[in-house]
Amino acid sequence: MVKRDETKEGFTARLLQVCQLAGLTGRGRNKNLADLLNKAGVEITTPGVWKWFNAQAIPDSQKIVALSKALGVRAEWLEYGVGEPTDSGEVKRMVNNPVQDVYRVEVLDLAVSAGPGTYMLSDQVEVLYAIEFTTEHARVLFGNRDPEDVKVMTVNGDSMSPTLVSGDRLFVDISVRHFQTDGVYSFVYGKTFHVKRLQMQGDKLAVLSDNPAYEKWYIDEKSQDQLYVMGKALIHESIKYNKL
Repeated sequence: MVKRDETKEGFTARLLQVCQLAGLTGRGRNKNLADLLNKAGVEITTPGVWKWFNAQAIPDSQKIVALSKALGVRAEWLEYGVGEPTDSGEVKRMVNNPVQDVYRVEVLDLAVSAGPGTYMLSDQVEVLYAIEFTTEHARVLFGNRDPEDVKVMTVNGDSMSPTLVSGDRLFVDISVRHFQTDGVYSFVYGKTFHVKRLQMQGDKLAVLSDNPAYEKWYIDEKSQDQLYVMGKALIHESIKYNKL
């Protein structure tokens, strides 16, 4: 029978061992590990992680599973010391130290029309550059969304004024590929790009502009196959230029 080590000291020793082997050491270790778990959808504070490293607490089963996945080891080994850390018995170092306090959002070479629509010339969208946030700031802005699901597009036109003006940066959750709830969406209809407010009205999807100079139009069941949702708007950043 395999002996299980269920002591706090035993867990802490295994956690220190695997973090050392993975290269997760030094100042900021507790916060980096907390950030990893929060990104995976498991809520934990930096002081909470500090207790793990100081034999004051053992994570519950949900956190053990998330922690083992983040560190690349078996959950039963991490919690009880049963078996080997991994199938091979080796713990791989984290490549290029991915546990960093940086949240990168890619800026796409794409202007979404807040107007009559911008013609789509190509199906290929390239990345121009990326905007970086601290993970703490990003969590306030984007919640626990994966940075791969958040992109930046540039607004072109005045149909969404005053909410959005031409030149604004629009942060979009591209994991949303279908209409879900009323809100501002980036989408392709036919062959044109749009950023508009979508609202379900009866059995039709109303396309609304915040600028009253633009009339609303509808997407019905017959034309819904022409709609391709690119993402749902999260926040926007205004770019204003003032003459001197």
